[in-house]
Amino acid sequence: MALRTLAAKKTLGLALGGARPLAAARGVATFTLPDLPYDFGALEPAVSGEIMRLHHQKHHATYVANYNKALEQLDAAVSKGDASAVVHLQSAIKFNGGGSC
Repeated sequence: MALRTLAAKKTLGLALGGARPLAAARGVATFTLPDLPYDFGALEPAVSGEIMRLHHQKHHATYVANYNKALEQLDAAVSKGDASAVVHLQSAIKFNGGGSC
């Protein structure tokens, strides 16, 4: 199954723009939002520090949280043999783990 292979790859963090695995529960990696390699205000005056902080700590953090949730649900669906749920979760995994913003 392609999703099992995808979830098992160590390179999965690259799809999240560098999000790092935190821990593994039942074989499912949990990812965290990495710190920016620069200060939130580094792009001022083009982009305000407050906008950068909100974008990183709220927007990107939501992608990571939803990605972790979808991976947990995928693990549960695979263990139950629920193919319908596995197919349904593919879009959430692709959207939240795709690295787009």
